[in-house]
Amino acid sequence: MLHTVFGVVVFSSVWAELFREGVLNTVNQQPMRSVAYWFLFFGFLLLLLGALVDWCEAQATTLPAFLGWGLLAMTLVGVAVMPISGMWLALIPAIGLIRQQVASAPKVLA
Repeated sequence: MLHTVFGVVVFSSVWAELFREGVLNTVNQQPMRSVAYWFLFFGFLLLLLGALVDWCEAQATTLPAFLGWGLLAMTLVGVAVMPISGMWLALIPAIGLIRQQVASAPKVLA
């Protein structure tokens, strides 16, 4: 949610332009508009992912291992490409998901 709120606030002037122009087909090939759009769009995807994880946990459903590992991989790539960003914060849920998966994995007796 913070990602989305941050995107609305930081890009408020860009959003104001888009709404003044009627929203439809207003991003085009304008870099700041593209950045604002994708920032907000990704924030909504993060909200959906978080809601899904919350729902799965409430249902006592075991989350698939690929979710934590995939989030970790995306985070590491994002940090490599944009080290001066908030991408580092995604390490927290990625590691949490991996730890949860390891803890819930069946124990094999040797």
